[in-house]
Amino acid sequence: MNGPNGGACWRVLQGARVGGTSESCHRHGDTSLGPRSQSALAACFSKSGSTWSNLILVDLDRFLQPSAAFNRDRLFTDDPLNKATISPWGNQALRQVLRPKSKRSAPSNMAFRLSTLILVGLFVCLSNVSAASARPETGSPNLRRRDPALAKSPSGNYAPTYIQCPQDPFVRAPNDKQNQQTRLGKGESDYIKDKAAQSIPLWQKYLENVKLENFNIDDFLKSAKQSGGVAALTLPNIGLALSGGGMRALCFSGSILDSFDSRNQKANEAKVGGILQLANYAVGVSGASWLLGSWATSNFPQIQTLVPNWRLSEDNSLWDWNIAKDYWSHYKTVQEKRKAGFPVSIVDAWGRILSRHFINEPDKKNSQKGKEVLWSSIRETSGYKRRDVPFVMAVTTSRPDKGEPFTPESPTYEFSAEEFGIFNPYVNASIPIEHLGSTHTAGNPDPQGCVAGFDNAGFVMGMSSNIFSRGDSPRHEKRPKYLTAVRTFINDINFEGKIPNAFKGLGKTSAFQSARYQDTDRDLILMADSGLIHENIPLFPLIQPERKLDVIIALDASADGSDEDDPNLYTYPNGTHMYSIYTKTKLPPYKGYHMPSIPNALDGTFTKLGYNKRPTFFGCEDRQGPLIVYLPNYYATGKTNTVTTKISYKPEEIDEFFFNGFALATQSMGPTQNKDWPMCLACALVDRQVLRNSAVRSAQCQACFKAYCDAP
Repeated sequence: MNGPNGGACWRVLQGARVGGTSESCHRHGDTSLGPRSQSALAACFSKSGSTWSNLILVDLDRFLQPSAAFNRDRLFTDDPLNKATISPWGNQALRQVLRPKSKRSAPSNMAFRLSTLILVGLFVCLSNVSAASARPETGSPNLRRRDPALAKSPSGNYAPTYIQCPQDPFVRAPNDKQNQQTRLGKGESDYIKDKAAQSIPLWQKYLENVKLENFNIDDFLKSAKQSGGVAALTLPNIGLALSGGGMRALCFSGSILDSFDSRNQKANEAKVGGILQLANYAVGVSGASWLLGSWATSNFPQIQTLVPNWRLSEDNSLWDWNIAKDYWSHYKTVQEKRKAGFPVSIVDAWGRILSRHFINEPDKKNSQKGKEVLWSSIRETSGYKRRDVPFVMAVTTSRPDKGEPFTPESPTYEFSAEEFGIFNPYVNASIPIEHLGSTHTAGNPDPQGCVAGFDNAGFVMGMSSNIFSRGDSPRHEKRPKYLTAVRTFINDINFEGKIPNAFKGLGKTSAFQSARYQDTDRDLILMADSGLIHENIPLFPLIQPERKLDVIIALDASADGSDEDDPNLYTYPNGTHMYSIYTKTKLPPYKGYHMPSIPNALDGTFTKLGYNKRPTFFGCEDRQGPLIVYLPNYYATGKTNTVTTKISYKPEEIDEFFFNGFALATQSMGPTQNKDWPMCLACALVDRQVLRNSAVRSAQCQACFKAYCDAP
């Protein structure tokens, strides 16, 4: 902090008594910030002669230590932050403090500290979680109260710690035939086994509600009732793939899941309720990882109950005191991890901000929410223990090295409540999620012990939504302007989420010439948003042969073809990510993975067929892999093509997302309205099991497939 007066006013805003501050400022310098306090605080800053940097910067030299000079004038001319929406009192204070009538220049050679980095580098992304909460009347008015998240950090804070390692093999290699283990981890296998075993009555209820024509439910469930419910053997195996897209994806996927929930009476009346409970998997990336993380750590309540907990109606601009007051606490929290000897980056700070919105700890202050809540804490919720819900996973990718471009073979990493792992042509391996951050030698843990507490839930969500990695892209690649500016002030590796590499040394040899596991030589895995490798729909984990999915419902809220530097460009998905993942499976190393044929989205074929504006079934006659039910975000009852950088939403805009999502999930309104859709969706969900039962498609289902299937 430069200057005693600026520092004093900063501390006044924190409610601390600091020498040198006027009595007037002390009187109103509390955290309640009523109208009189706001005026007094604004005056305090104005009288102190504080510069912009005095107000915002705090002493964070030890965190990133960038060296470039701070250019105040540029931030208030061409910088994206100039377009920020500022709260009413923020306008008053910022006009006096940030834009004084007598122009002041910022100190030369001022280093960007962490809070400046957040204000500049995180502005666009934080806008993804800045929206108003609302509860549309599309479900039951009697909603179960969400449960608080479970604080399980062994250190009692954000810092990981070392504990004694388990006796079982530390790194589980699913493709190692000598270890006699199943290719899926025991925790995941047990979950799917238990869930399927208790799903028979759920299928009975769902099918009785849908009332398919000439479809005998007892015959369909006969083998399950005789031999037990087994996914992909006696019962359908369903997965949900939820796309990224910031706040837009959060609301879009949330509205669809709410519309598929058996606890939503309107969904049951529309004959789509219960699909959420029938699904065995739910995988999310970026904004959808926020949804799944919030849902899972709160014990899987009806989605509508989570919306108020997201606090999206508050002014969440990074300039606003509502957010800025927590920067120092975020820094101190992240420092707990650094001082314990673990790597940190901007993604840790990003995860702390996300926790404020998506981790429900009502007894914690804003800045402390989620610091002790782990991704592995999900296992301790009653909904998880009862197997009431899908097996939840968040996914990321990794950058090969600092400044190196992503490639079509950049790996996909999975974070479940049981394991952190990778399925890849060169290496299939995992470790217990509770030991994330541990390293190994020849498959054995570090002699220092195993790490515990590294899997902070906010940090996992931050890695899954880490688009800041674009700032570390090669200089010849186009970057958004805000990241180009931020790159000047921090070194490359601090754009990435850093995880000590438990898989180092694995996957060095391969049948594909010199190809090998990308991160085999790295000490740290550099985590980034999978959307950066054009996998914004997390299909890859669900087309793993070991998981034996019958049906994948792919929810696409991507903004395909958008230019992040154009704040006025509003777009819907155009199938780019579906097609990208399909083409990946055609590469020689990926011949073991199968995905049904997807029309070319790059030459416009996908949109010419209209698949971006209606539900479509892919793989109807393809028996090698799962059938994909593609449900894109499009206009049914309202506009939901908001830009990813949109910073605030009115309550009616959130209503619009949920009403539109309900219309899409039920096809009950809008240009593609079809009263037969609930039955057609049911036909897609049961089709693979019908064939396993040596039965044939009913006439009704044949008509549905003719209407919704992509031409073979």
